[in-house]
Amino acid sequence: VVVVVVIVVIVVVVGVVVVIVVVLGSNGGNVVVVVVVVVIEVVLVIVVVILLQVVL
Repeated sequence: VVVVVVIVVIVVVVGVVVVIVVVLGSNGGNVVVVVVVVVIEVVLVIVVVILLQVVL
């Protein structure tokens, strides 16, 4: 469980960094990248919540 949480936290942090980098170097096409990353983040959070509910 701890391993899963750690992995998810790392992925979320990486995702946030990616968003920041994309925004700082913003071009028109990067909006798609931001949307995709945000969707992935949301899905991961939902999965983690479900896993925690099952485990706990």
